[in-house]
Amino acid sequence: MSRTALVAAGLSVSLLLSGCSALEGGSVAGDFPSRNLEIMVPAAPGGGWDLTARQLQHVVQEENALPGRSVSVVNVTGAGGAVGISKLVTKNRKDPHTLMITGLVMVGALTLNQSQITLSDTTPIATLTAEQEVFVVKADSPLRTVKDLVEKYRADPASVSWGGGTIGGTDHIAAGTLVKTAGLDPAQVKYISYSGGGEATAAILSGDVTVGISGLSEFEEQITAGKMRVLATTGTDPMTVNGKKLPTLKSEGYDTEVLNWRAVVAPPDIPEADRQRLVHFVAKVNNSSEWAEIRKKQGWTDFFQTGDEATKFIADETIRVEALLKELGIV
Repeated sequence: MSRTALVAAGLSVSLLLSGCSALEGGSVAGDFPSRNLEIMVPAAPGGGWDLTARQLQHVVQEENALPGRSVSVVNVTGAGGAVGISKLVTKNRKDPHTLMITGLVMVGALTLNQSQITLSDTTPIATLTAEQEVFVVKADSPLRTVKDLVEKYRADPASVSWGGGTIGGTDHIAAGTLVKTAGLDPAQVKYISYSGGGEATAAILSGDVTVGISGLSEFEEQITAGKMRVLATTGTDPMTVNGKKLPTLKSEGYDTEVLNWRAVVAPPDIPEADRQRLVHFVAKVNNSSEWAEIRKKQGWTDFFQTGDEATKFIADETIRVEALLKELGIV
């Protein structure tokens, strides 16, 4: 998947953020940003979106990326992000001073909640990071490869239980994507949702579910201890645990990829000049050594895209996920 080139390191932030057309959000020509910026997290504190927003806030402060201005993080909870995006699109319309963290999980949540507002109503600024999923089984499972898993499902879909996070979330999408890629029926996926990683881990180790799905960090301790075995990861680039490369779905013969991506969007109808300055601002943060260290620490892949590329990617993902959730029979 192509990535846009990052903004040159020597580009001046003051030049990037100077000058814009008048707008309802409070800026006047040549005075953007006219006040501090706010990053909305459309979920409760402590989750992946919240972590992304607060790490962004940290980098902005460390890099002094907004001279004379600050960035605050505000949590707006409800309906898997539907409440937050509604606020962004209606109350913050035309105002470039409010950004929102979003990602793959929101696409599913908005579909399940039959929201009239979707990500197509926002102004995409950039995709930021992506995180692979892993399919794991307990160490003594008779399933040695992802092909074994697929063949077990082919023989009897009801004999395979898939354990992960939220219904319609990334883990559920990964299960449906694998089944569909194998030419089987996603509607027969028996998916069990757990409220946290601890519950899912216990279910896998006890044999309550056949296979578990989540980000690598959720299961890495158990994998390292030899209590779980990875059947496959969902990205293109191989991941490594204990010096050993993990198989990918593609290397196992299933030509698909599922990435838990995260992005930054702005309200609709902001002036084009302000959108460009926001793109450059986020690019400045993304290109910093501080952000690179955070990505490494969190196990996030650089997935930076802006402009038409980011807009098209989010639109394509929305179409893909909506169709898959219908095939899974949960919409």
